[in-house]
Formats: sequence, structure tokens, C-alpha cells
Amino acid sequence: MRYLSADIIFPINSKPIKNGIIKVTESGEIIRVFSSKEKIPNAEVEFFEGALCPGFINTHCHLELSHLKNQISEKTHIDGFIKELQSKREATTDTIHAAIEKADQEMIKNGIVAVGDISNGNSTFSTKAKSKIYYHTFLELFGFNPSQAPEVYNRAKALKNELNQLKLNSSIVPHSPYSVSDELFSLIRENHAYNDPICIHNQENKDENTFYQNRKGKLAEMLQSFGISLDHWKAEYPSSLQGYLRKLPTDSRVLFVHNTFTSAEDLEIAKGQFKSPYWCFCPNANQYIEDTLPNIPSFAEKEAKCTIGTDSLASNYALSVLDELKVIASAFPQIDSSVLLKWATLNGAEFLGLDQQLGSLEKGKVPGINWLRDLENGQIGSETSIEKII
Repeated sequence: MRYLSADIIFPINSKPIKNGIIKVTESGEIIRVFSSKEKIPNAEVEFFEGALCPGFINTHCHLELSHLKNQISEKTHIDGFIKELQSKREATTDTIHAAIEKADQEMIKNGIVAVGDISNGNSTFSTKAKSKIYYHTFLELFGFNPSQAPEVYNRAKALKNELNQLKLNSSIVPHSPYSVSDELFSLIRENHAYNDPICIHNQENKDENTFYQNRKGKLAEMLQSFGISLDHWKAEYPSSLQGYLRKLPTDSRVLFVHNTFTSAEDLEIAKGQFKSPYWCFCPNANQYIEDTLPNIPSFAEKEAKCTIGTDSLASNYALSVLDELKVIASAFPQIDSSVLLKWATLNGAEFLGLDQQLGSLEKGKVPGINWLRDLENGQIGSETSIEKII
């Protein structure tokens, strides 16, 4: 048995506790969290200067792109990013697998205990099967040509069967509103299991909204450059999100990823449409690709269920949830770190269906414990660092 104390304990399910104490087994199961006023008899308390919090949940990653670190140009916007990604994605199997293994170990070191990971193939499956991290794989579909929808979906079903054999959880999901035909959206919706979470890249680029409004802009030009016809595309909506909401299953947990150009109206409409909408922010990737950040305070003000993602090493320099929180804390200091940490832990666990095991320092859970050093007046700052304790 261990007794762990710090200047601040962030249980997440309750208010922060100054000089609290966590009673935890050697295997990491939380027995109890004590306040500073409660005496712990005959116990050797380990004290950590800074804060202790649960392990992090990374709700959006592309592990299979880890070999592209430092390979893709910054600030080219989504159309330029996708074109360069497609031209540089190929590599040897050994190179890809070595980068995946390294990225998995990096996330463990950075206190990440669960990941929602995007996959287009099976290159990450063997790593996931033996990792200490819990992975939920989102099998991501591209397919703008309506006639190819059954073929595209069946390929994803085959990958899902592979994951089932490895006893790894997965969902089949659309890549984005502009890369999936109505026919492919229908196959995803009609075959989606109620308990499976679903995600989609949402309003990462302002041209995504333009595409849904008038079928113009850089995204339209990019699709046409790939030889894709837009003749069947209907463009008659105020925003992309308002155009595609009806295409998703409304009774499942849905994660909207990026939300860089999501309006307050979009947020309200989604809250009314979906039973459990979640909103993932990947601020480092937003700056890498679009050189801007979402209006994150507007989501906080609406008490939207937000989560944190790292995106891929093709659009980031590290797979660190703490680094993402530091960007948000610097840009929007009005958001308290207790709120940010809930986004990085319990909200992500809820979305992935893991909140009975992870996400908070509650009795019976085995959530992992992270040590946050060098806080600034109890808040996450530019010098804050992390060490995984359990």
C-alpha cells in the first residue's frame, strides 16, 4: 500500500484538495482520497511538490503516421497538409513499425493511459495488442464516390474483424464531412453499434464551411485535383456541421474533432441533436496546420463536454496531452486548470466508455497517477512538466 500526497490533489470527480493524500495499492487501485485534515496513522506518506492527477486520455491520435514527424510543412492549411501527407506517406514496413513503437512508448512516458486512435490500415494493431495503453481504434473511411461505398465499408469490416481477433475495441467512422459520400455515411450509420463511440474531423478549416455553403473554396479545388466529381454534391447549408449532422447516429457518443471554425450556433444545434456530443481540441495541430486556435472559451462557457487530443506526429512535435493543455492555458488563462484536467481525464474516459476504470481518483478505479511539477500558482504554466507515478 502507498500513501501519496502533494500540494494539490486533483481527484477530478470533486474539487481540488490542498495537501490531500491518496491511498493506493501497489497495482494502482485507488482505495481512498483523504483531505489534509484527516490523520493517517502509522503510514509513510510520499510527498510530491506540485500536483497529482489521474492518467491522461488522448481522444484523438493517428499512431500510424508517426514516421512522418518533421516531414510535413507547417501552416499550409488542410488542403496543403493533405496533399503533402499523401505524397510522403509511403515508407518501409520497418520504418513505420519502429516509429509506431516509439510513439506508443512516448505516450506511456507522458502519462497517457488510454487513446482513441485513427487507423486506415492494420500497421498499428500488433503494437496495440501488447501495449500498456488501452486503445480504441477508429477505423476511418474515405470515399467521395457513391458507387465505391460498399467496397470501402467492407474493407473496414475486414480490419474490424482483425481487431476483434486481437480483442481490441473499434468503431467504423467517417473521416470528415467533405471526404465521405452520403451512401458511405448511410452504411456507417446503419451498421453502427449503439455502445460504440464515433468520431469525425469537424470544421478544421474555414473552407469546410464554404464547401457546404456553395461548393467552392480550397477543399473543392483539392477534391477536383484528385479527379473527384462534385456533381452530386448539395451545397445549401449555413455550415458543414449543420449539413452533415443528420448523417450521423444521434443516440451514440459522438466526438467532434478540432472544431477550429465551429460557431456558437453550431454548438447549440449539435447539443440539441445528439444525446452525448463531445468536442476534442488538438491545439498544437491547429497551430501546425491552420496557424490558429478554436474559440475554446466559448465551449467552456457553454459547459460543453470537451476532451483533448494530440493528433499525429505528422502535425505535431510530441504526443503529450500536457503540452496541449499548456497551449490552451497560455492562450486562454481564464480557463482554470481543474477544468482543463477534467477535459484531459474524465471527459475522455466517458467518451471512450472507460469512466468506470479511468479518469478520476475514485475508490476502485485504476486510473494511473501523474505528477505535475512546476505549477504557476496552482495552475498549469509554460514550465509545468509531467512524470508518471503509477
